[in-house]
Amino acid sequence: MRKTSCLSILMLGFLLLLNCSCKHKADTVVTNLNDQITAQWEQVSDSIYAASRIPGMLIGIWAPDRNLVWIKGKGKANKATGAKPDSSMKYRIGSITKTYTYTVLLMLVDEKAISLDDTLSKYISDFPKADSITIRMLCNHTSGIFDYTETQAWRVSLITNPLRKWTSQELIDLVKTEPFYFSPGMGFYYSNTNTIIAGKIIEQLTGNSVASEIQRRIFASLNLLNTIYPSNNIMPANFIHGYGWSEEDTTDVSEAYDPSIGGCAGALVADIYDLKAWVEFLYKGTLLSPAIQAQRLTVIPAPGEDCEEYGLGIMHKISPPMWGHTGTIFGYKNWAGYCPTKNVTIVILYNATSSKPMVMATRLMNIYLGAVKK
Repeated sequence: MRKTSCLSILMLGFLLLLNCSCKHKADTVVTNLNDQITAQWEQVSDSIYAASRIPGMLIGIWAPDRNLVWIKGKGKANKATGAKPDSSMKYRIGSITKTYTYTVLLMLVDEKAISLDDTLSKYISDFPKADSITIRMLCNHTSGIFDYTETQAWRVSLITNPLRKWTSQELIDLVKTEPFYFSPGMGFYYSNTNTIIAGKIIEQLTGNSVASEIQRRIFASLNLLNTIYPSNNIMPANFIHGYGWSEEDTTDVSEAYDPSIGGCAGALVADIYDLKAWVEFLYKGTLLSPAIQAQRLTVIPAPGEDCEEYGLGIMHKISPPMWGHTGTIFGYKNWAGYCPTKNVTIVILYNATSSKPMVMATRLMNIYLGAVKK
């Protein structure tokens, strides 16, 4: 009995040693591959930065299934001081704001306060072709409504009075006499006016400002403590400066305009961690019923956009597969995307508008997909 017992103990020890050895080997393989992936990410991002005229960029990639987090700041967050972008800094996220506004609208659909098949005439009766425009068309940019940022009046005002405070009604009024891009429902055209109208409807239904509804329903509910809906042009402390009224301009425009120029279509400020969390919530439908989330993810072709398809306030890139949204506002260009097939999130900020972060996101995601397939 004693001899058998000793043998059993020896065998158990051998098995434990073998298990630890195999585990160490597996961990080493994962670590080595992660090192290879991040080395390639570094090379590609350095190459894109060197070829661009972007003052700085901030990149965050999270791949929890491989225990991989890669966050990098390159160039300058502030050309005057030389400070480098880092993940603690906030910045303007531009049109990613639309995803929050449309989420609130879809929450109201869930609450039966409004239907996606309602016509605009039910809420803004004096808008042209209001009987032919549905709420769904506002959400997926098939309304044909003219983009207020393409009106001469808005552009002149931006030059002469960039700190003017715009109301949603004033922005909507800018396009009432403008031509439609196409008959409602007969095409796709990404128009900021769609989101401004959606925000106006949210205010009618709730009796509250769209800013307060976004703050209450999204920021507070999801603990997004570093995302704000600003009321003036002043940025919070520790922010990434944005440069350029146009692609050729290098002026610091971080605080040169009032965020009401974008309103609920482009005003928000956030940091990279909140954007990471938000784009995951966005795809997973955390705040919506499964039925409404399924409608949000029902897409149509989106010609002319960085993505191939558009849902209800969400972009879909087919290859590599990512869901999220781009954001552009003077001085800033962003992408926040989530790849559900690999559980990978990518958030990229450029503090200029001269390049497309979606190009980098595509290349970085393809590096990851290629590496994990091997």
